[in-house]
Amino acid sequence: MAIGKLAIAACLALIPFQAIADAAQPDPLNPNDLPTVGCFWTGAFTASNPKTNLAYPGTEIAYWGAKFKTPPGAVLKLEGRFPHARYSSFNAYEGSGTSASSLSDRSIRPDPGSINPSRPGKNRKTGKRSYTVSVLGQAEPQKPARNTLYAEPLSGTFQDILYRVYVPDRGRDLSGGSGLPKPSLKLADGRVLTGEALCSELSSSHNYVPTLMPTGFYSALVNTPGKDPATNPAMPDFGFSKFFNLPNVIARFKSEEQQQAAWAANPEQVGIQYNNNDARYMTGAYSFSYGDVLAIHGRSPSTPRTLNGQKRASTAQLVEWDLCGIQALTTTKTYRCLFDAQIPVRGKKRKYVVAFTKAESRPKNARRACGVAWLEADPEGDGTGRLDAGSLLTRNVLPSAGFSKSIWDVTSPFSAREEMGGYYPRGTYMSKKSFQSHGCPFSWK
Repeated sequence: MAIGKLAIAACLALIPFQAIADAAQPDPLNPNDLPTVGCFWTGAFTASNPKTNLAYPGTEIAYWGAKFKTPPGAVLKLEGRFPHARYSSFNAYEGSGTSASSLSDRSIRPDPGSINPSRPGKNRKTGKRSYTVSVLGQAEPQKPARNTLYAEPLSGTFQDILYRVYVPDRGRDLSGGSGLPKPSLKLADGRVLTGEALCSELSSSHNYVPTLMPTGFYSALVNTPGKDPATNPAMPDFGFSKFFNLPNVIARFKSEEQQQAAWAANPEQVGIQYNNNDARYMTGAYSFSYGDVLAIHGRSPSTPRTLNGQKRASTAQLVEWDLCGIQALTTTKTYRCLFDAQIPVRGKKRKYVVAFTKAESRPKNARRACGVAWLEADPEGDGTGRLDAGSLLTRNVLPSAGFSKSIWDVTSPFSAREEMGGYYPRGTYMSKKSFQSHGCPFSWK
């Protein structure tokens, strides 16, 4: 879709999306004093660290980045151990933080003598959990090789990859108790480099720069003529929209006609902000001017039980899902998240209720004992001074082949409610008193 790509490029031109590698500084650099693991990995990037709360991380998620340049004829190997966690993956990125190639843990073949414990029914407690992934500096072919990540250089210079771990087992560290994959570089002449020699040969860098929307551009969107700048783009009838691309997000601040026009011109899915290729996302704008409590309710897809170190994970409708309060694209910060295992469900239909409020507005029955999860709203709102406004984000990771009601199945920014049916997370504004009137256990009746 040439027209769509041109429109996306025009929108991106309005925002200073900076490549995270600086070609003029090929030496290892860390100007923002980011955490590192050795000379190769930068991170962990987490929501809890103000320096790394970038690109909307989930609070149950940690990720580590690597920026490097593979010499001609060389092959980078990553030797790792499957984590004691719900999920892990590798993604390689293009210039504006768009995933171009990925490997989920479930697709990785283990080393000889090891097993892949991420697959349903396998022994999650096994000590034999090793794997090896190759990273090549080229675009992904139509038939990618097994256990290979294709990391084409950014603007012909640096390659850019992320390693993610979701929901470590209770008592495990951010890496799921398995540490990070260890890099080695086999040069064209057969030599193998590790450690500082590898990083020097790769020109490894830790110079990560956030890709933020200018506050002036965001302010202009909020102040779109005919819209209330205190609430825009939130509406009294809260709703989630699937993320397809940046032009569609920008159009949400405008009229319905402009939103439809943006979708007609840009129907492609183009990730930004270091999207996970194994996840699909929806966002919804909120404003507490419509009510003290935003009750999010629906049916929860089933997910594998792993948090307490279960020996085997069963098949499920999704690998993971979560709900997060986030700021605007001017900061890309996450405040708080709840993931599936933290949200109580009831009945065969697995119904749930999440009370999303400011700390001072938390209802007395917004607690697990009442069958309600509580998600605290960011006291900074959208991060631009609108303390009552912001956004919610929800992600769905890897649906099973037999589940057709996930975010993955939504075909437009306007059709999630109809296409997801009962699994669509509906939002209802109400007062604190009204929410409490539903009792404990909470009941809509």
